[in-house]
Amino acid sequence: MWRRGPTRMKVLALVLAAALVQADPVTREPVVTPVPAKAMKPGYGVVESVTEVQVVERSAAAGGSAQGERSGKPMYRIGVRMPDGRMQYRDLDKPEFKVGDNVLLTNAGDIVPD
Repeated sequence: MWRRGPTRMKVLALVLAAALVQADPVTREPVVTPVPAKAMKPGYGVVESVTEVQVVERSAAAGGSAQGERSGKPMYRIGVRMPDGRMQYRDLDKPEFKVGDNVLLTNAGDIVPD
């Protein structure tokens, strides 16, 4: 007996995979808002993730509630695991760090090598 269900699912999965591979790489980058200053805490940690993102700035004219245009250049969201287990995030314009790097998060919101 001919089983069409699993074969159709495989074909659909292949078509979807091919579409994703051919998609414009800019559209695959996650779109994020800047990390709020109140979420930035200083301390030492270890880089756990480096993700290329598109940052959307909030509109200052609307009191920071409306979203503005995407920045034209890619940014990199760096995820840092702190000693207490919390994750801290910073956005950088260059992928200066790699997973496993020991870093210091400063009061100013910067990341420096430890």
